[in-house]
Amino acid sequence: MATRTAPRRWTPPEELAVAVVVVLTEAGGELSNADALAALEEMLGDRLTEGDREKSPTGELRWHLAARKARQSLIADGRMVKSKPGTWTLA
Repeated sequence: MATRTAPRRWTPPEELAVAVVVVLTEAGGELSNADALAALEEMLGDRLTEGDREKSPTGELRWHLAARKARQSLIADGRMVKSKPGTWTLA
């Protein structure tokens, strides 16, 4: 019997991490928070689900929250660094 998985309602941070690295690499390694999110949205386009565009209980778009979690994971892995506030920077 085949196992079925339900379609995801929103994109997990692990999947966004790859896009974060690509966007930052294409931008020379650093972007402001707003520019990083705008570049991610442009890159991901139709791949963002309807659920991604819903607001979380805190009022933030779910995909923005997932992107921030991806950033934190990349910092923990040493692929990004915390530089100045509001800036996403590759290591």
